[in-house]
Amino acid sequence: MNILILNWRDIKHPEAGGAEVHLHEIFGRLVKKGHKVYLLTTRFKGSATEEDIHGIKVYRFGHKFIFNLEVPCLVRRILKRHWIDCIVDDVNKIPFFTPRWFPSKPSGVFFHHLFGKTIFNLTVFPCALYILSLEKMSAWGYRSVSCCTVSKSTAADLIAHGFEEEFITIIENSVDTDRYCPISSIPKEEGLLLYTGRLKKYKNVGIVLDVLRMLIHKGRNIRFVIAGTGDDEPNLKKQAERLGIKEHVQFLGYVSETKKIDLYRRAALFINPSLKEGWGITNIESGACGTAVIANDAPGLCDSVKHGKTGFLYRKNDRNDLMQCIEMLLDNPEKRREFEYGGRQWACFFSWDKSADKVETWLSGIVQKR
Repeated sequence: MNILILNWRDIKHPEAGGAEVHLHEIFGRLVKKGHKVYLLTTRFKGSATEEDIHGIKVYRFGHKFIFNLEVPCLVRRILKRHWIDCIVDDVNKIPFFTPRWFPSKPSGVFFHHLFGKTIFNLTVFPCALYILSLEKMSAWGYRSVSCCTVSKSTAADLIAHGFEEEFITIIENSVDTDRYCPISSIPKEEGLLLYTGRLKKYKNVGIVLDVLRMLIHKGRNIRFVIAGTGDDEPNLKKQAERLGIKEHVQFLGYVSETKKIDLYRRAALFINPSLKEGWGITNIESGACGTAVIANDAPGLCDSVKHGKTGFLYRKNDRNDLMQCIEMLLDNPEKRREFEYGGRQWACFFSWDKSADKVETWLSGIVQKR
Protein backbone atom coordinates (compact mmCIF):
# COMPACT_ATOMS: atom_id res chain seq x y z
CA MET A 1 0.00 0.00 0.00
CA ASN A 2 0.94 3.62 -0.54
CA ILE A 3 -0.17 5.41 2.64
CA LEU A 4 -0.43 9.16 3.23
CA ILE A 5 -0.58 10.27 6.89
CA LEU A 6 -1.50 13.72 8.14
CA ASN A 7 -0.20 14.90 11.49
CA TRP A 8 0.56 18.35 12.87
CA ARG A 9 4.04 17.20 13.88
CA ASP A 10 6.70 14.62 13.08
CA ILE A 11 9.09 12.89 15.46
CA LYS A 12 11.76 15.61 15.08
CA HIS A 13 9.41 18.46 15.94
CA PRO A 14 10.42 20.22 19.20
CA GLU A 15 6.88 19.66 20.54
CA ALA A 16 6.59 16.03 19.45
CA GLY A 17 4.91 13.74 21.95
CA GLY A 18 3.36 10.30 22.27
CA ALA A 19 1.26 10.60 19.11
CA GLU A 20 4.39 11.21 17.03
CA VAL A 21 6.28 8.34 18.69
CA HIS A 22 3.31 6.09 17.89
CA LEU A 23 3.28 7.25 14.26
CA HIS A 24 6.95 6.57 13.60
CA GLU A 25 7.07 3.30 15.55
CA ILE A 26 4.06 1.89 13.69
CA PHE A 27 4.57 3.23 10.20
CA GLY A 28 8.35 2.79 10.27
CA ARG A 29 7.63 -0.91 10.69
CA LEU A 30 5.11 -0.86 7.84
CA VAL A 31 7.85 0.57 5.60
CA LYS A 32 10.04 -2.41 6.51
CA LYS A 33 7.14 -4.68 5.51
CA GLY A 34 7.22 -3.18 2.01
CA HIS A 35 4.63 -0.39 2.22
CA LYS A 36 5.36 3.17 1.11
CA VAL A 37 4.51 5.78 3.69
CA TYR A 38 4.32 9.55 3.22
CA LEU A 39 3.79 12.02 6.06
CA LEU A 40 2.39 15.50 5.47
CA THR A 41 3.11 17.77 8.42
CA THR A 42 4.08 21.28 9.51
CA ARG A 43 7.33 23.21 9.36
CA PHE A 44 9.39 24.24 12.36
CA LYS A 45 12.48 26.38 12.79
CA GLY A 46 15.48 24.76 11.11
CA SER A 47 13.46 21.93 9.55
CA ALA A 48 14.03 20.56 6.06
CA THR A 49 11.10 20.76 3.66
CA GLU A 50 11.55 17.11 2.72
CA GLU A 51 13.26 14.39 4.74
CA ASP A 52 13.39 10.63 5.10
CA ILE A 53 12.86 9.41 8.68
CA HIS A 54 12.70 5.68 9.46
CA GLY A 55 11.92 5.11 5.78
CA ILE A 56 8.94 7.50 5.96
CA LYS A 57 9.02 10.30 3.38
CA VAL A 58 8.24 13.45 5.36
CA TYR A 59 6.86 16.57 3.65
CA ARG A 60 6.85 19.66 5.87
CA PHE A 61 4.63 22.00 3.89
CA GLY A 62 2.16 23.15 6.54
CA HIS A 63 2.04 26.23 8.76
CA LYS A 64 1.82 25.77 12.55
CA PHE A 65 -1.43 27.67 13.04
CA ILE A 66 -3.44 27.05 9.86
CA PHE A 67 -2.36 23.57 8.80
CA ASN A 68 -5.89 22.14 8.93
CA LEU A 69 -7.05 24.88 6.55
CA GLU A 70 -4.14 24.21 4.17
CA VAL A 71 -4.66 20.45 4.08
CA PRO A 72 -7.00 20.21 1.03
CA CYS A 73 -4.51 22.04 -1.20
CA LEU A 74 -1.47 20.32 0.26
CA VAL A 75 -2.96 16.84 -0.11
CA ARG A 76 -3.73 17.56 -3.77
CA ARG A 77 -0.08 18.55 -4.13
CA ILE A 78 0.98 15.17 -2.74
CA LEU A 79 -1.53 13.29 -4.91
CA LYS A 80 0.03 14.83 -8.01
CA ARG A 81 3.42 13.40 -7.00
CA HIS A 82 2.40 9.97 -5.70
CA TRP A 83 -0.32 7.40 -6.12
CA ILE A 84 -1.97 7.02 -2.71
CA ASP A 85 -4.05 3.98 -1.72
CA CYS A 86 -5.17 5.28 1.65
CA ILE A 87 -5.19 8.56 3.60
CA VAL A 88 -4.91 8.47 7.39
CA ASP A 89 -5.77 11.45 9.57
CA ASP A 90 -3.61 11.19 12.70
CA VAL A 91 -5.60 13.62 14.83
CA ASN A 92 -3.70 15.65 17.40
CA LYS A 93 -6.09 18.35 18.68
CA ILE A 94 -7.56 19.60 15.39
CA PRO A 95 -9.11 17.14 12.87
CA PHE A 96 -8.49 17.45 9.14
CA PHE A 97 -11.73 15.91 7.78
CA THR A 98 -9.97 14.55 4.68
CA PRO A 99 -12.74 11.97 4.00
CA ARG A 100 -15.00 14.97 3.31
CA TRP A 101 -12.46 16.55 0.96
CA PHE A 102 -11.42 13.34 -0.82
CA PRO A 103 -14.41 10.97 -0.67
CA SER A 104 -13.09 8.80 -3.51
CA LYS A 105 -9.97 7.85 -1.52
CA PRO A 106 -10.09 5.09 1.12
CA SER A 107 -9.42 6.74 4.45
CA GLY A 108 -9.08 6.08 8.18
CA VAL A 109 -8.57 8.19 11.25
CA PHE A 110 -6.47 7.82 14.42
CA PHE A 111 -7.77 9.39 17.61
CA HIS A 112 -5.33 9.23 20.51
CA HIS A 113 -7.76 11.09 22.77
CA LEU A 114 -10.36 13.82 22.77
CA PHE A 115 -9.66 16.92 24.82
CA GLY A 116 -13.14 18.00 25.74
CA LYS A 117 -13.07 20.83 28.29
CA THR A 118 -9.47 20.05 29.27
CA ILE A 119 -8.47 22.02 26.15
CA PHE A 120 -9.08 25.19 28.17
CA ASN A 121 -6.12 24.12 30.34
CA LEU A 122 -3.94 23.89 27.27
CA THR A 123 -4.41 27.11 25.33
CA VAL A 124 -6.04 30.54 25.41
CA PHE A 125 -9.84 30.78 25.37
CA PRO A 126 -10.47 31.68 21.69
CA CYS A 127 -8.19 28.88 20.45
CA ALA A 128 -9.61 26.43 22.96
CA LEU A 129 -13.17 27.22 21.87
CA TYR A 130 -12.18 26.81 18.21
CA ILE A 131 -10.56 23.42 18.87
CA LEU A 132 -13.48 22.23 20.99
CA SER A 133 -15.97 23.24 18.27
CA LEU A 134 -14.06 21.27 15.63
CA GLU A 135 -13.76 18.31 18.00
CA LYS A 136 -17.53 18.28 18.44
CA MET A 137 -17.86 18.15 14.63
CA SER A 138 -15.67 15.05 14.43
CA ALA A 139 -18.53 12.53 14.44
CA TRP A 140 -20.04 14.34 11.44
CA GLY A 141 -16.69 14.75 9.67
CA TYR A 142 -15.78 11.08 10.08
CA ARG A 143 -19.22 9.51 9.79
CA SER A 144 -18.91 5.88 8.64
CA VAL A 145 -15.12 6.23 8.48
CA SER A 146 -13.02 3.48 10.05
CA CYS A 147 -11.54 4.83 13.26
CA CYS A 148 -8.61 3.49 15.29
CA THR A 149 -7.90 4.49 18.86
CA VAL A 150 -5.52 3.42 21.60
CA SER A 151 -7.69 2.68 24.64
CA LYS A 152 -11.15 1.74 25.88
CA SER A 153 -11.42 5.16 27.52
CA THR A 154 -10.97 6.99 24.24
CA ALA A 155 -13.30 4.58 22.43
CA ALA A 156 -16.00 5.31 25.02
CA ASP A 157 -15.36 9.04 24.63
CA LEU A 158 -15.73 8.76 20.85
CA ILE A 159 -19.02 6.88 21.20
CA ALA A 160 -20.26 9.54 23.63
CA HIS A 161 -19.43 12.14 20.97
CA GLY A 162 -21.58 10.37 18.38
CA PHE A 163 -19.18 7.92 16.72
CA GLU A 164 -20.59 4.52 15.79
CA GLU A 165 -19.07 1.66 17.76
CA GLU A 166 -18.97 -0.66 14.74
CA PHE A 167 -16.41 1.59 13.05
CA ILE A 168 -14.03 1.78 16.03
CA THR A 169 -10.94 -0.44 16.39
CA ILE A 170 -8.76 -0.40 19.52
CA ILE A 171 -5.01 -0.96 19.07
CA GLU A 172 -3.04 -0.02 22.18
CA ASN A 173 0.27 1.85 22.18
CA SER A 174 3.31 -0.31 22.81
CA VAL A 175 6.87 -0.15 24.09
CA ASP A 176 10.23 -1.64 23.13
CA THR A 177 10.67 -3.97 26.11
CA ASP A 178 14.15 -4.98 24.95
CA ARG A 179 15.36 -1.41 25.39
CA TYR A 180 12.99 -0.36 28.17
CA CYS A 181 14.00 -2.93 30.76
CA PRO A 182 15.30 -3.06 34.34
CA ILE A 183 18.97 -3.62 35.07
CA SER A 184 19.75 -5.20 38.43
CA SER A 185 23.09 -3.40 38.73
CA ILE A 186 21.34 0.01 38.72
CA PRO A 187 19.95 0.61 42.21
CA LYS A 188 16.76 2.46 43.03
CA GLU A 189 17.27 5.91 44.54
CA GLU A 190 15.04 6.01 47.60
CA GLY A 191 12.85 9.09 47.73
CA LEU A 192 13.24 9.84 44.00
CA LEU A 193 9.94 10.68 42.30
CA LEU A 194 9.95 11.02 38.52
CA TYR A 195 7.79 12.62 35.84
CA THR A 196 8.60 12.45 32.12
CA GLY A 197 6.65 14.12 29.35
CA ARG A 198 5.55 17.47 28.04
CA LEU A 199 4.90 20.27 30.49
CA LYS A 200 1.42 21.49 29.63
CA LYS A 201 -1.19 22.77 32.05
CA TYR A 202 -3.45 19.75 31.47
CA LYS A 203 -0.56 17.47 32.44
CA ASN A 204 -1.31 18.72 35.96
CA VAL A 205 2.28 18.47 37.25
CA GLY A 206 1.62 21.27 39.74
CA ILE A 207 -0.39 18.91 41.95
CA VAL A 208 2.77 16.85 42.53
CA LEU A 209 4.62 19.97 43.68
CA ASP A 210 1.85 20.63 46.20
CA VAL A 211 2.10 17.08 47.50
CA LEU A 212 5.89 17.25 47.57
CA ARG A 213 5.66 20.25 49.91
CA MET A 214 3.29 18.29 52.16
CA LEU A 215 5.70 15.33 52.28
CA ILE A 216 8.72 17.53 53.01
CA HIS A 217 6.86 19.22 55.87
CA LYS A 218 6.27 15.75 57.29
CA GLY A 219 10.04 15.21 57.36
CA ARG A 220 10.37 13.08 54.22
CA ASN A 221 13.74 13.03 52.46
CA ILE A 222 12.35 13.25 48.98
CA ARG A 223 12.98 14.90 45.61
CA PHE A 224 11.12 15.26 42.35
CA VAL A 225 12.81 15.06 38.93
CA ILE A 226 10.95 16.44 35.92
CA ALA A 227 12.20 15.46 32.45
CA GLY A 228 10.49 17.32 29.63
CA THR A 229 9.71 20.76 28.27
CA GLY A 230 6.61 22.79 27.53
CA ASP A 231 4.99 26.16 28.01
CA ASP A 232 3.94 25.34 31.59
CA GLU A 233 7.57 24.98 32.72
CA PRO A 234 7.99 28.64 33.82
CA ASN A 235 4.80 28.40 35.90
CA LEU A 236 5.97 25.19 37.55
CA LYS A 237 9.35 26.72 38.42
CA LYS A 238 7.62 29.71 40.00
CA GLN A 239 5.32 27.37 41.92
CA ALA A 240 8.28 25.38 43.29
CA GLU A 241 9.94 28.60 44.42
CA ARG A 242 6.72 29.95 45.95
CA LEU A 243 6.21 26.70 47.89
CA GLY A 244 9.77 26.83 49.20
CA ILE A 245 10.73 23.46 47.68
CA LYS A 246 12.97 24.66 44.86
CA GLU A 247 15.97 22.68 46.12
CA HIS A 248 13.89 19.48 46.08
CA VAL A 249 12.79 19.83 42.42
CA GLN A 250 15.02 19.31 39.41
CA PHE A 251 13.94 20.45 35.93
CA LEU A 252 16.03 18.57 33.38
CA GLY A 253 14.34 19.91 30.25
CA TYR A 254 14.50 17.71 27.17
CA VAL A 255 16.40 14.47 27.75
CA SER A 256 17.53 11.79 25.31
CA GLU A 257 15.77 8.44 25.23
CA THR A 258 18.84 6.83 26.81
CA LYS A 259 18.74 9.32 29.68
CA LYS A 260 14.99 8.84 30.10
CA ILE A 261 15.40 5.07 30.42
CA ASP A 262 18.15 5.57 33.01
CA LEU A 263 15.81 7.82 35.02
CA TYR A 264 13.02 5.23 34.88
CA ARG A 265 15.39 2.59 36.23
CA ARG A 266 16.66 4.76 39.09
CA ALA A 267 13.35 6.27 40.23
CA ALA A 268 11.63 4.88 43.29
CA LEU A 269 8.25 5.90 41.87
CA PHE A 270 6.91 7.30 38.61
CA ILE A 271 4.11 9.86 39.00
CA ASN A 272 1.63 10.66 36.21
CA PRO A 273 -0.90 13.33 37.29
CA SER A 274 -2.33 14.17 33.84
CA LEU A 275 -5.99 15.18 33.63
CA LYS A 276 -6.55 13.13 30.47
CA GLU A 277 -4.55 10.92 28.09
CA GLY A 278 -5.30 8.63 25.21
CA TRP A 279 -3.35 5.81 26.82
CA GLY A 280 -0.45 7.00 28.95
CA ILE A 281 2.55 5.40 27.26
CA THR A 282 4.95 6.71 29.93
CA ASN A 283 3.18 4.48 32.46
CA ILE A 284 4.03 1.45 30.33
CA GLU A 285 7.60 2.66 29.74
CA SER A 286 8.10 3.06 33.49
CA GLY A 287 6.67 -0.37 34.20
CA ALA A 288 8.86 -1.91 31.50
CA CYS A 289 11.90 -0.50 33.33
CA GLY A 290 10.71 -2.00 36.62
CA THR A 291 9.36 1.10 38.34
CA ALA A 292 6.00 1.32 40.12
CA VAL A 293 3.52 3.90 38.85
CA ILE A 294 1.15 6.22 40.69
CA ALA A 295 -1.28 7.90 38.30
CA ASN A 296 -4.37 10.05 38.35
CA ASP A 297 -7.56 8.01 37.95
CA ALA A 298 -8.28 9.77 34.65
CA PRO A 299 -9.20 8.63 31.12
CA GLY A 300 -6.36 6.78 29.44
CA LEU A 301 -4.29 6.48 32.60
CA CYS A 302 -6.88 4.12 34.07
CA ASP A 303 -6.27 1.89 31.01
CA SER A 304 -2.47 1.81 31.16
CA VAL A 305 -2.23 1.29 34.95
CA LYS A 306 -3.68 -1.86 36.54
CA HIS A 307 -4.65 -0.59 39.96
CA GLY A 308 -3.20 -2.75 42.71
CA LYS A 309 -1.07 -4.77 40.26
CA THR A 310 1.25 -2.37 38.39
CA GLY A 311 0.72 0.66 40.62
CA PHE A 312 -1.91 2.85 42.19
CA LEU A 313 -4.59 5.07 40.67
CA TYR A 314 -5.23 7.85 43.16
CA ARG A 315 -8.68 9.46 43.39
CA LYS A 316 -9.03 12.01 40.62
CA ASN A 317 -7.05 15.18 41.45
CA ASP A 318 -7.08 14.31 45.17
CA ARG A 319 -3.85 15.62 46.73
CA ASN A 320 -4.31 13.75 50.00
CA ASP A 321 -4.90 10.45 48.25
CA LEU A 322 -1.85 11.01 46.04
CA MET A 323 0.25 11.71 49.15
CA GLN A 324 -1.04 8.58 50.86
CA CYS A 325 -0.25 6.44 47.79
CA ILE A 326 3.30 7.80 47.67
CA GLU A 327 3.85 7.21 51.38
CA MET A 328 2.37 3.74 51.22
CA LEU A 329 4.83 2.63 48.55
CA LEU A 330 7.85 4.43 50.01
CA ASP A 331 7.20 2.74 53.35
CA ASN A 332 6.38 -0.68 51.90
CA PRO A 333 9.30 -1.94 49.74
CA GLU A 334 7.68 -5.36 49.40
CA LYS A 335 4.53 -3.89 47.86
CA ARG A 336 6.64 -1.70 45.62
CA ARG A 337 8.61 -4.70 44.36
CA GLU A 338 5.31 -6.42 43.64
CA PHE A 339 4.28 -3.47 41.45
CA GLU A 340 7.72 -3.36 39.81
CA TYR A 341 7.38 -7.00 38.78
CA GLY A 342 3.73 -6.57 37.75
CA GLY A 343 4.54 -3.48 35.69
CA ARG A 344 7.24 -5.33 33.78
CA GLN A 345 4.92 -8.27 33.08
CA TRP A 346 2.13 -5.89 31.97
CA ALA A 347 4.48 -3.99 29.62
CA CYS A 348 5.54 -7.23 27.94
CA PHE A 349 1.97 -7.67 26.68
CA PHE A 350 2.53 -4.72 24.34
CA SER A 351 4.74 -4.94 21.29
CA TRP A 352 5.22 -2.39 18.50
CA ASP A 353 5.61 -5.27 16.05
CA LYS A 354 2.21 -6.69 17.05
CA SER A 355 0.63 -3.24 16.99
CA ALA A 356 2.06 -2.60 13.51
CA ASP A 357 0.63 -5.92 12.29
CA LYS A 358 -2.80 -4.91 13.63
CA VAL A 359 -2.59 -1.48 11.97
CA GLU A 360 -1.57 -3.13 8.70
CA THR A 361 -4.63 -5.40 8.91
CA TRP A 362 -6.84 -2.41 9.76
CA LEU A 363 -5.60 -0.37 6.79
CA SER A 364 -5.76 -3.33 4.40
CA GLY A 365 -9.38 -3.80 5.37
CA ILE A 366 -10.12 -0.14 4.60
CA VAL A 367 -8.50 -0.33 1.14
CA GLN A 368 -10.06 -3.69 0.24
CA LYS A 369 -13.51 -2.58 1.35
CA ARG A 370 -13.36 0.37 -1.03
